[in-house]
Amino acid sequence: MTLIRSLLLLALAYCATIALGFLLYVALIRSPLLGGVAILFYRGVAIAGVVAFLLLVAGIAARRRLRLAPETLVGAVALSLAFNISFLIVFPVTFDRSITMFLLARIERQDGQLDAHGLEQVFVRQYLGDLRQIDRRIAEQSLSGTIRVERGRIHITPQGRRLLEGARLVGGWFGADPRFVTAPAPAAHGH
Repeated sequence: MTLIRSLLLLALAYCATIALGFLLYVALIRSPLLGGVAILFYRGVAIAGVVAFLLLVAGIAARRRLRLAPETLVGAVALSLAFNISFLIVFPVTFDRSITMFLLARIERQDGQLDAHGLEQVFVRQYLGDLRQIDRRIAEQSLSGTIRVERGRIHITPQGRRLLEGARLVGGWFGADPRFVTAPAPAAHGH
């Protein structure tokens, strides 16, 4: 078998596995599977794992017929898993959390009617008020273990500190705005 033919077959196996894995992923996301997992990210990662497992089992069952080398099967399933998780993070999770998408939808709805101050008022009234996004974040982060709430007061956990340290490190590598992961000292009250 020539090198070119081997590479084409490898690319075909990888592309077919990614396509099949993605279709199965979308089908399972739309199904009630793991519907009790309230956080989209966690549910999406878990279902991506289920899809990878199913692809691996199907690949093992069909390996002889498809003439797949074990390393090709493992590589194709790993690439499918990586693709599905990347898609989850870049699209649905970003859309689910994005202030930008929220603002764009309001601008679309009131095209040309809002100025910056009006958009800020819509944000405060709807995003923070009506949609209760602060309450949502507190619930999610409590569930995630990055904060704990005691007698109404919110405390960061060691896991939350580690997450922030990692975010600062990785954010620094990419030149991300550090103001989102390093808060300024609270303003002094009084005089």
